[in-house]
Amino acid sequence: MVESISDHATNHTVHKRLVNLDSIARLGKSWEGVDFLVFESYVWWMHSPTINATYGSVDDIQEYNVTTAYKLALETWANWLQSNVNPLKQRVFFMSMSPTHLWSWEWRPGSDENCFNESYPIRGPYWGTGSNLQIMKIVTDTLQKLKINVAFLNITQLSEYRKDAHTTIYGERKGKLLTKEQRSDPKNFADCIHWCLPGVPDTWNEILYANLLQNHQNFL
Repeated sequence: MVESISDHATNHTVHKRLVNLDSIARLGKSWEGVDFLVFESYVWWMHSPTINATYGSVDDIQEYNVTTAYKLALETWANWLQSNVNPLKQRVFFMSMSPTHLWSWEWRPGSDENCFNESYPIRGPYWGTGSNLQIMKIVTDTLQKLKINVAFLNITQLSEYRKDAHTTIYGERKGKLLTKEQRSDPKNFADCIHWCLPGVPDTWNEILYANLLQNHQNFL
């Protein structure tokens, strides 16, 4: 949602990520006048507990706690919305955290694997470490302070159960499909962050569609 050296889809490095927490003008130009804006920002931030970032001067690079950096970024985003969005002509949505399923011991105690080869959802109450409650609170607090309405699409809990719905070894890294050798090592190469289709993302889309349809009916 704010600018960084990792904005390109494939030409970037996670380990050297640098975020400009108060810079949004360049990205914001693409959002001006758009009828429906749907934002989501979570996993991108969660590679490590800290992140290198600037706030104020682009030359003042500091190591921020991720939750602190996320809060500052969300404040920058919220300020942009209030200055640039026309609530009479534009609708804004924010999708909640997309969970990860990196550690099988969370749903199968004693195991040491990940989401690979899982074929059934988690049953019973479940909340894994793939969803950060501090981040969720930052989002809800920020949205409550906004003077314009942003619809909050809470897809987190329903997605928590779906350990079976990730791409695992049937995906790509940096734009390239996994090699045969990589696919044979799911413990290190299974993608338990992104999701397969059809499945969970379709449900997310249905929730968004239901919100759009409800608003349209209310308008009529």
